[in-house]
Amino acid sequence: MLSLVFGVTIYAISVVLASFMGGLALGSFAAGKLADRVERPLVCYAVCEIAVGLLGVASLWAIKEITPLYVTLYNATGESAALATFTRWLLASAVLVAPTTLMGATLPFIVKASLEHFLNLGENVSLLYAVNTAGAALGTVVTGFVLVGNLGFQASVFIAATMNISAGGLAFALVALSGRPALKGTGSLSSVDHQRLSRPPLPPGLTTIVLASMAVSGFCALAYEVIWFRILDLILNGTAYAFSIMLGTFLVGLSVGSTLSRIIMPQTRNWVAVLGVLESMIGAQALLAILAVGRLPDLRDALVSLPGLSIMLDGPVFAMAFAVVLVLLPLTILLGTTFPVAAQAIGQGREKVGELIGRLNAVNTFGAILGSLVAGFWLIPVFGSQHALTVLAIVNLGTGYVLLWEVLRRHAAYKLAFPVAALILAFPGLTSEMVRDLYKGIFKQHQLLWYEEGLESTVSVHKHDLGYTALYINNRGQASDSPAAVRFHQLLGHLPMLLHPDPKEALVIGLGGGATPGALSQYRDTSTSVVELSHGIVRAASYFEGINNMVLKQPNVRVVVDDGRNHLLVSGKKYDIITADIIQAHHAGAGNLYSTEYFELAKAALKDDGIMMQWAERGNTLLYPLVVRTFLRVFPNTTFWCEGSLMVGTTSPQNWTLQQIEQRFAKPGIADIAQRVGMGSARDLLSHYSGDATKFKDYVGDGPILTDDRPLTEYFQAAPHITLKSIQWSSPGRQDNNCPFVFR
Repeated sequence: MLSLVFGVTIYAISVVLASFMGGLALGSFAAGKLADRVERPLVCYAVCEIAVGLLGVASLWAIKEITPLYVTLYNATGESAALATFTRWLLASAVLVAPTTLMGATLPFIVKASLEHFLNLGENVSLLYAVNTAGAALGTVVTGFVLVGNLGFQASVFIAATMNISAGGLAFALVALSGRPALKGTGSLSSVDHQRLSRPPLPPGLTTIVLASMAVSGFCALAYEVIWFRILDLILNGTAYAFSIMLGTFLVGLSVGSTLSRIIMPQTRNWVAVLGVLESMIGAQALLAILAVGRLPDLRDALVSLPGLSIMLDGPVFAMAFAVVLVLLPLTILLGTTFPVAAQAIGQGREKVGELIGRLNAVNTFGAILGSLVAGFWLIPVFGSQHALTVLAIVNLGTGYVLLWEVLRRHAAYKLAFPVAALILAFPGLTSEMVRDLYKGIFKQHQLLWYEEGLESTVSVHKHDLGYTALYINNRGQASDSPAAVRFHQLLGHLPMLLHPDPKEALVIGLGGGATPGALSQYRDTSTSVVELSHGIVRAASYFEGINNMVLKQPNVRVVVDDGRNHLLVSGKKYDIITADIIQAHHAGAGNLYSTEYFELAKAALKDDGIMMQWAERGNTLLYPLVVRTFLRVFPNTTFWCEGSLMVGTTSPQNWTLQQIEQRFAKPGIADIAQRVGMGSARDLLSHYSGDATKFKDYVGDGPILTDDRPLTEYFQAAPHITLKSIQWSSPGRQDNNCPFVFR
C-alpha cells in the first residue's frame, strides 16, 4: 500500500522495509528492558497486541493523509535523490514505527510470561518462535492467495487487526483465569534448564560474541532472502503468487528449524559450540545450493511433463513451488535453529532473561535490516548474485569458526582443517556460471548476448534461433525486434500522435526496447519524456537501436529512471500525450499501472485536449474485461483500435472528423513518418478503428473494475471468469471516400 505512495523503486521499497523492521528491533530492545521489571508481562503482551490491531486500522487513514504531504515534501527536495529518500523514510516511519515497535515488543513479553509458569527457556523460545513464524507463513500464503484477491487490501488489514485484538483478548482471559502465578510457578524444570541454570553465565566477552553472531546471522538471512528471491524470479513467473510462495517457504523453514532446535538442546552442554556448527552448516548449504540452481529449470520441466500432473493440480505452479522449496527450505531450516540456540546460550546461569532476549532479537533484526539493504544496493550490483552468495557463505563460515574457536584451539588439526574445508566449498561458488546456466535452461532456443544484475532486477538480451533479438526482465519478455512486435509497439506512439492536432509534450511510461518512444521521437516538434524503472533496461536499449530510432541519443527525448506512477503523482506536469510500453497486467506490481486510481492520475496529467493511450491484452479473456471496464470508468469517451487492443482516452468527447485528421497528415513530414508503419493517410489510420465506448461496454459486460485496493490483474485467481460476447470489428477507413467519419 505504501508503494502506491512512494513508488516501487529499490530506494522506496528499501526505506519502507527498513522502517518496518526498525520498529520491530526498537520494540524488542525496549520491551526486553521492561520485561524483567513488570509484574504481569502477559498483560503487557495483551496491551501490545490490541494496540497493534488498532494502529493497523489507523494506518489506513495515515497512508491517505501522508500522500499530499509526500507530494509537497518531494517537490521541495528538488533533484536530490538523498533528500527524496529521506522524505520517504520519514513518512514511512510515521506510519509504521508505532505498530511495528509494539509488534517487536511482543516476543520479550510473551517469553517472560511463559517463564512465570515454566523455566524451560530454550524450549519456550523455540516453541513460541516456531509457532509465531508458522503463523507468519500461513498469513503470507492466505493473504497472497485468498484475502487480497477476494477482499482487497483494506479488508485484509481489518481481518489482521481483528486477529491482533482477539489475541490480546485471549491473553487477558488467561490472566483472569489463572491468577498471578509465582515466579517459579507450579511447572516443571526440564533437564535442559537444569543444565542451563547449574552452569555459570557466559563471560561478558563471550556473550557479546554470541550477540554479534546473531546480528551477523540476521544480516545473512535477509541478504540470502533478497538474493535468492532475485535468482528464483528468473525461473518463476513473476506473479504475486510466486512471491507469496517464496516468502511462505522462507518462513516455514524458519519455523521448522526453530522446532527442530528442541531436539538439539537435550543433547548438548555447549550451546555456543552448537551455534558455531549451525553457522558453519548454513555457509556450507548456501555454497552447495549454488551448484544446484543451474539444474532447476530442467527439474521444473521434468515435473511439468509428468503424466497426470496437470490433471491433479496446476503443473507449472507445483513445479514452481517445488523448485523454491528445494533451494530455500534446507537453508532456512538451519537459519531457524539459530535463534533458540543463541537464546539458550546467553540465558546460561540466568533466571532473569527478558532483557537478554529483547537484546538478542533486536540485534538480529538490526542485522536483518542491514543485510537487506546491503544485498540490494551493493552485493548484487557489484558482485552479482552468485558471488554475493559466496561472500555471505564465507561470512557464515567465519562466524562459525569464531564461535567454535574455544573448541578448535584445543585440537590443532581441526583448527587448520576448518579454513581448508571452507576454501574447498567456496571454490565452486567462485568459479561456476550460475546465472548463465540458468538462462541456458530457461531459454533453450536463445543465445545470451548480455545480462546485468542491477538494483531493481536482472535484465538480459538474447538472440533467438529464429533470428530476432529479445529483451527480458528476469524471465519476463519486454521487447523484441521481430517485425510484428516492433510495428505494434510503434503504433502505441504513432496512433496518439496522429490523432492529436498539435502535440508538444509527450510522456511514455516504460522504455522497453525503445520502439514506442522511438516512434514519438520522430516528431521533432514534440518533446518526449520517458520514465523507466530499471537502469538495466536503459543500458539494454542500445541493442535495439535498429528499431528504436536511437531514441536515447535524440535531442527531443529525456529519460528519467523512476517509478512511472510516482512521476505522475509528484511531477505536476501536463502532457498532450501519455502512452506506455506494453506491460503484462498479471505480473507482480503491474496492478499499480492498471487501477482506477492510476488512470485518474494520468487523466489529471493531461492537458484539455490531451490523449491517453492504453494497451489491453485482448487475447487474455480473463483480464481484458477488467482492464477495459476500468479504463472506461475513467475515460468514458474512449475509442478502440486494432481489434480492441489499443484504447484512446480523452478528457472530453472525441469529435475528430476525417477532414481534421487529414489536416494533421497534411503537415510537413507527418505522412512520411506515418507511412513507415503503414499509415500514410487518414484512411489508413482509420482502418485500424474498432469501435466506440458503447460498443465495447456491451462487449465486456458489467462486472468488477480494478482498484488500488483490489488489483485483480495481479491476484488473477480471484478474477471472475466471463464469456465475452461476439463482436463485429468496424473499419470506417474502408468506407466510401465521400462519407464523413465522426467519432462519437
